[in-house]
Amino acid sequence: MTATAQARPLQQDHCALHSAAAPGHPHRREPSRPHQQPDSHGSTLRQQWRGHPFVAGGRLQRHWLFVTAAVPPASAAQAVQGVTQGAKGLAAPDGAVQQLVAQRQRVLDPSLVDDDADVVEYLFRQYELSERRQVRRRTERALAALREAEPEAQALSLRRDVLPKLELLEAVSPGLGWRVFSRFPEEFASPEAEERWRMAAAYLFTVGVPPEQISVLFARHASLFRTAVTRPDNLRRLFEWLARDLGLSGQALLKVVNRCPSLLQADVDEVLKPRFAFFTEVLGLPQERAVTGVLRCPEALGIDTSLLAARAAFLQEGLGLSRHEVGALFAREPAALLASLPRLQETVCWLRDELGLDAALLHKVVAKGGVVKYPLATLQERVGFWRGLGFNAADLRQLLAAAPRLLLYPMHERKYQAKLRFLQEELGLPVRALLTFPTYVSYSLSGRIAPRAAAARELAGRPLYLSQLAYGEQRFARWLGMAPDEWVAWEEAWRRGPESARWAAEAGEESTARLAARRVRGMPVALAAEAGAAHMSSADATD
Repeated sequence: MTATAQARPLQQDHCALHSAAAPGHPHRREPSRPHQQPDSHGSTLRQQWRGHPFVAGGRLQRHWLFVTAAVPPASAAQAVQGVTQGAKGLAAPDGAVQQLVAQRQRVLDPSLVDDDADVVEYLFRQYELSERRQVRRRTERALAALREAEPEAQALSLRRDVLPKLELLEAVSPGLGWRVFSRFPEEFASPEAEERWRMAAAYLFTVGVPPEQISVLFARHASLFRTAVTRPDNLRRLFEWLARDLGLSGQALLKVVNRCPSLLQADVDEVLKPRFAFFTEVLGLPQERAVTGVLRCPEALGIDTSLLAARAAFLQEGLGLSRHEVGALFAREPAALLASLPRLQETVCWLRDELGLDAALLHKVVAKGGVVKYPLATLQERVGFWRGLGFNAADLRQLLAAAPRLLLYPMHERKYQAKLRFLQEELGLPVRALLTFPTYVSYSLSGRIAPRAAAARELAGRPLYLSQLAYGEQRFARWLGMAPDEWVAWEEAWRRGPESARWAAEAGEESTARLAARRVRGMPVALAAEAGAAHMSSADATD
């Protein structure tokens, strides 16, 4: 089967995108004229970018060529319109975009050599390399690949086979042209390479990835350029599976690929789908919870199913966890299944022998606490901290029985140290008071502990009991002798005051007032909503 036939499903699924990049289309720059002036498609798009912060910051230079070549004119214009609507960035002078285009065109200097076939000398000079032989070897591999695709080819043509691709790559990221050529000379030389790169970018655009992030993704993972040429349909199916089957948004898709770039090389049907099926079918997780685990730890999709099965079997047979408990552990602490089997065994033996955990408590700490995700040295450090506070092995067992996740908290860090100081200085309690309510350390200082302590002192005239941190809003309002809405109003007013800011600074947390100020200053709406929701939920949930 020819390379063109292999790519046919991709081209059929996106015929409109394909036609926009096909030879002879009015919006395609012909390879024979790699340095011609940008066409009306690019010009229209650049006009819409004028005044956007990307232009003022110089980042348009890296994105516009790649994106406008990848998507049809209407889609590109819509994408830019969506990005720029409501933007209040720095205004650029009228000639800024044209200046950036000129700068981009000066990146590559075709006058470095006179002979169109002297690719070695051109790359050596253009990228200021130390040795010509490192270029010569790769050029020979590229020519061999080109001759395999086009037997009549006698030599690599600088203007036909090299410069158009370098121009596209340099528009994505400076130096990317040599990175791709040096690592993947055979794929670089493919006559279909440029078109398939654009098609891969176009498909990312169709599943919701912003244009500037497409460029970042390709610049970060140069292997994308190889996969787009050698296995274009698999790359399409990967993006389709992540976006449609798993329901990932464009940003979530980027997170998964960036955290686990080996996915770009993996076969979707033979590798990735069976691995995901392990979480849903073997561990019995609903798809939504399995996706949650993958988003928390995308590296889980990079582990062979047999290794995952061996680790799950150890947790079930060695510690008595049920299939559903192992599944819940993956959804909550997926990194626990990333630990190798010897490390899991070592950690369990240490918990049993060093802390004296019996079978029931060990089961609880592993299933609910997820401590096996940490290296043994980390757990030893955290246990040593508690011993430094005066807690012995029996005390630690008591703490873990009430708070199985206790060893997840790095108590030496600033925010936990601030909580211990507040416990002693503001609440007047000794550190050993944590034996009665160890989950105190899991609550937000500025979001839960400090406001409730202030309310108990100012409104009820009595001290706060640690267990009252677990009260819901209505129950705590009743304890204060207030209506729930009165308590909520008082708490909101306190959060905007100086005491809230003080304790947020002590713990290295961000106050509600500062979060609001950042939103006013123009923080992206989606990020602001996410950050605000996370901060407000800290009043009702643990860290």
